[in-house]
Amino acid sequence: MTEGHWSRWLVGIQVLLLTIILLAGLALRLELVHFRLVFQVFRYAGLAALAVALLCMPVFIWGLVKRHPESRRAALWGVVLGLLPVAVPLLTVGKNNFDVPPIHDITTDTRDPPRYETVPSLREEGDNSAEYAGEPVADQQREADIYSDIQPLQLALPVEQATQLAADVAGDMGWRVVAQDNRRGHLEAVDRTPLLGFKDDIVVRVRAKGEGSRVDVRSSSRVGKSDLGTNARRIREFLSEMEGRGKSQVGGSG
Repeated sequence: MTEGHWSRWLVGIQVLLLTIILLAGLALRLELVHFRLVFQVFRYAGLAALAVALLCMPVFIWGLVKRHPESRRAALWGVVLGLLPVAVPLLTVGKNNFDVPPIHDITTDTRDPPRYETVPSLREEGDNSAEYAGEPVADQQREADIYSDIQPLQLALPVEQATQLAADVAGDMGWRVVAQDNRRGHLEAVDRTPLLGFKDDIVVRVRAKGEGSRVDVRSSSRVGKSDLGTNARRIREFLSEMEGRGKSQVGGSG
């Protein structure tokens, strides 16, 4: 067996490890296994891929010294594939979101957050509580600059119309609406994260304010200690869409 042939096994091992990671992620997305088991697979398979990538480096140097292009190519691909388990989360989540406070419940009103009514019955044993954790969480959100733009939205629409608009926006964003009361200004929905399909819950509260209404949103992760910025990103996208459509409705009726 030649050194060149041996070096190709580095790529084969990396492909096998990445396949294991992908299959574990698919199983989690399809809700076939518990997320804790999948995260263990991610951890150990990812560490193994990094270890093989480190092993590829001296092989690449050997290929340079011996002028062995096959070994160099195999080692280079081994390094690239070994870095994917690190690169994909960084590109998907964003580097800045790894620095967010370790909280998973974000709201536009930290002093009087909207309350879930239907969502608690949807959560399973072992999930995070649907009850807001109070000042400890509120303080962390208020003190983090990354959340400074998470503020209530003022719309020049009556409560019922604004709530229906919220339901329309939620549906278009792919959320599953589980409770809606336009008269009370109450909406609850469930969303899933794009990559692994974790279920997060959202409650929208609409109250009359002046000649229009004030919209507050709360988004919470069912599992995990930190949401890596997911809930804040969801709230931003939702309120931005609400604001744009709200202005169009007001302008169209004027």
